[in-house]
Amino acid sequence: MIFLQLLGIVIILVASGDIFMTVLYPRTGKTVLSSKLSKGVWELFRLLSRVPFKKSKSVLAYCGPTLLVVIVVFWVTCFLLGFALLIWPALGYGIQASEGDTPRDFATAVYYSGFTLTTLGVGDLVAKNAFWRLVTVAESAVGFSTITVALAYILSVYSALIRRNAFASSLFHRSAGEASAVALLIRLKGAGKFESALSEISTLTRDVLFLLESYHAYPVLHYFRFRDPRYSLARMGLIILDLATLIATALDPEEYKTFISSATISELDSGGHELLTALADSFLVERQLDQPESPLEWRSWYYSSIKALRQNGIKTIADVESGADRYVEARRGWDYLVRAFAQYMDYEWRQVAPAEYGVPLAEKRF
Repeated sequence: MIFLQLLGIVIILVASGDIFMTVLYPRTGKTVLSSKLSKGVWELFRLLSRVPFKKSKSVLAYCGPTLLVVIVVFWVTCFLLGFALLIWPALGYGIQASEGDTPRDFATAVYYSGFTLTTLGVGDLVAKNAFWRLVTVAESAVGFSTITVALAYILSVYSALIRRNAFASSLFHRSAGEASAVALLIRLKGAGKFESALSEISTLTRDVLFLLESYHAYPVLHYFRFRDPRYSLARMGLIILDLATLIATALDPEEYKTFISSATISELDSGGHELLTALADSFLVERQLDQPESPLEWRSWYYSSIKALRQNGIKTIADVESGADRYVEARRGWDYLVRAFAQYMDYEWRQVAPAEYGVPLAEKRF
């Protein structure tokens, strides 16, 4: 029986530690069990999405909300079972029935633990000495705190989710619904030499860094996978990093020198890289980062982007081949991360980069 009580204490400590690391010290990958639980539930949903029935892919959209329920149920169950194991040996002497003989089976221990944890206080079983009264009070306090913390956590997650989705929609509409960085760059120019764009890009960068901190604070956010790919981390990462790369390699370095060399553009590039690399360390494994390179497709996209920029009155680099080489080399440093996140979240590349997939920009004006 001592072993069972020790096991109960361990379970209680594990649940307490998981709540502390998930809610009170929220950093990606630092939880005791919730991060592993999240990945397991996601893999289960991915398997379900592959079952051959109509709209099976839509199952993935329910993973995030389900995962919140699973995490809260996990915490409550751990405390319920942990205290039940601690209480079980005390049935009959430390904890007794108000009337008649005291049942001493484990189900009764779970029952006592349950109504204490939920602060229901039925009263047909009562603690008979000071120690078990303290245990009862402690479990009631833990139950009340767990429910409060869980509700606060869920509200915080949905608040961060709304802001993430607003940022994703903003990127989509800023790029004229094309989901491409070159369309966004064209619309950022304005009437001058991108002078007005710096404040917009600065705001964009702050949103990127807020997005990074949101994923750090609420890792479960990653598993809110919507059918519309505009909300995917892969799509957002692609637009942000491609925008920074095109600014550095496609614009005329003399005409737009101040804009290209500004700290704002440097912050956009480094912030986008940090967003994907930091989250890749937490969510992806090494084999998922082994993505095929497509330098010919990248080069084709660059040429199409150059043509679209020129058609819209933006002066581009004179040596296009040199710019294409620099673009391909820069893209090699981040494209695999975008593709890895797209693959992990079950998006096809044509969904993440619809404009790039068909390279239609040369025929469009924005």
